[in-house]
Formats: sequence, structure tokens, C-alpha cells
Amino acid sequence: MARPRSEDKRNAILAATTDLVAEQGLGAATAEIAKRAGVPHGSVFTYFGTKSELLNAVYLELKTELINTVSAAMPAGDDTRLQLHHLWVSWTHWGASNPSKRRVLAQLSVSDQITELSRKAAYEGAGSSLALMRRASANGALRDAPLQYVGALVETSVATTTDFMIRDPAQADAFCKFGFEAVWRALS
Repeated sequence: MARPRSEDKRNAILAATTDLVAEQGLGAATAEIAKRAGVPHGSVFTYFGTKSELLNAVYLELKTELINTVSAAMPAGDDTRLQLHHLWVSWTHWGASNPSKRRVLAQLSVSDQITELSRKAAYEGAGSSLALMRRASANGALRDAPLQYVGALVETSVATTTDFMIRDPAQADAFCKFGFEAVWRALS
């Protein structure tokens, strides 16, 4: 009879994968992931059938963490600017506070290892954030642009702003403010 799977071991494998991909890139060896997680090498494949499945799980885990961060304490009501500001500040600060996770998410986002199913799940999970971007852009120059395009423009602006926040922490709040104002004007 097979032993029940441990959520702690699964989480240790995900955390070790995140750390090693941040350090070494997507070529990080599963044997090294297992060693860092403190589990036998075969356990990686007990929890994730293939390395690709493991990378997809990390991608979804990081996307979910980011989505939950930007959604937490979202201001109620219909003040689109206030809500977009909350999303912006939460997103940029998550990236600045989690540079390794941000680096891994960036690598996975462009990797052919990430399945369309995982990308679709992440896109659907971000539905309320994307709806907010659509509301913000409803009357601006991007009103007829596909929502995925609008989201990608915002994401690129978040990445640039976060890079500057990380490089110059003393000016992080100023960069966050500049970035938000630029995006707000571009959308509205």
C-alpha cells in the first residue's frame, strides 16, 4: 500500500524548485531539487510525474500567490482608479519583495514547458484584475484593444517599475507613483 502524500513534502519540492530555478534557470536538475527539498529524488516524481508537470505547478503556484496578493483588501465600490491603484501597488510591491519568485515567474511565462491549460488557468484566475483593466481602459485609446494586449502592456509596465524599485529602494515609492500615473493615463 502506497504511503499518503504529504502536503509538506509537496510544498518543500515547490519551494526548492522556485529557489533553484531562480539561481540556475529552468535547467535546474531534479536531483538537486530533491536534495534541497530534503526528499529522495524519486519523491519529486511521486508528487509530479515529470519535470514539466513540476514547472507547471510552480507557475500556477506563483500566479495564484500574485493574484491573491493583488486581490486582497481590494477597495469595494466602483472607483476604478482607486482599485487599479491598489492592484498596481500590490503587484509592484509583491515583485520588489519577492525578486526570486518574480524572476522564476518571468522565466516560466516565456517557457514552452508551460502548457496552454496552465496558462488558461492563470488567465482565468486573474479574471477580476483583467476586468478592472478593461473598465479602466473602456474610454481610452485602448478601448478596442484585446484584453490580453491591455493586460500585457500593464504587466510590462509593472515589470519596468518593479525593476527600478529594486535597483533604487530609496526611490521605490516615487517609481511606483510614476508608473501608476503613466499606466492610468495610458488606459484612461
